[in-house]
Amino acid sequence: MLLKTECEPTKRDMPDRQAPDHDPLNEPQQDALLRLTRLVEHLFRVPVAYMALLDGSAGVSARIGSGEHYWGNLRTFPSGATIPKPAVWPNPSGLPIGGFEPGDLKFVAAAPLQASDGLHLGVLVIADIVARPEFRARDLETLAELAEVLAGKMELRLMACIALESESACQEAENRFRNIADSAPFMIIYSDVDGGSSFVNRRYLEFTGRNMADELGDGFAETFHPEDRERVVQAYWSAFEARTPLTVRFQMRRHDGEYRCIEAQGTPRFLDNGSYAGYMGCFTEVTDGAGE
Repeated sequence: MLLKTECEPTKRDMPDRQAPDHDPLNEPQQDALLRLTRLVEHLFRVPVAYMALLDGSAGVSARIGSGEHYWGNLRTFPSGATIPKPAVWPNPSGLPIGGFEPGDLKFVAAAPLQASDGLHLGVLVIADIVARPEFRARDLETLAELAEVLAGKMELRLMACIALESESACQEAENRFRNIADSAPFMIIYSDVDGGSSFVNRRYLEFTGRNMADELGDGFAETFHPEDRERVVQAYWSAFEARTPLTVRFQMRRHDGEYRCIEAQGTPRFLDNGSYAGYMGCFTEVTDGAGE
């Protein structure tokens, strides 16, 4: 039960995610992507080979690769969702691409960078200042295969970034809960789905005079009076397995060795999706005698 304030999957989680406004692919992995585009440049022996990466609004957020001198012309070339499949220019039918201003370029081929769930990550482009009549359908298929590999690498990076963001959010939520729990005027104990104690608050530790490690797992029951311990533990496990609330009184040893009457109120915890998350108990000291 180490206190885990469970984080539900967000809309950014795959597969129902959106392209992030702040693209993490442009940060630590840019050098790796640049090396890959240089490999594409070498394989096709072209002066221009780059990836145009899309932002959250489907606009080009970055271009990574070679041939910067011609990027101004290629800005008018379709990108992203407007290239749902590999394309080559001039195409065999000789039809022009509306709005495209090639300048000195005589050849352009492109393949979409698409995640496994259909999200458009960008486009892989190669271009040349000389015509490439020898560029065949098989070459376009090879370009598409390379784009698929690159998109897979980018997708893994995106998934890693999302996981890190989620982990960070969970850690922040956990720290926030600990601060709140430690400020509570009563004792709090948490268990996770295996039923063992995973967290007690500061008030709990002050009462028992023990440290956190002593209270984890089954250790929390060591301070219960021997005459009450079996009854209380059995009541807890019955409520835990039935996922029902529990109220029970018992004698619990204080830090000075004196046993005090405690009323424990427990309640099962559920996530927003209905799955069982564990149990939480609140212990308060009462003044009307021994446990029931």
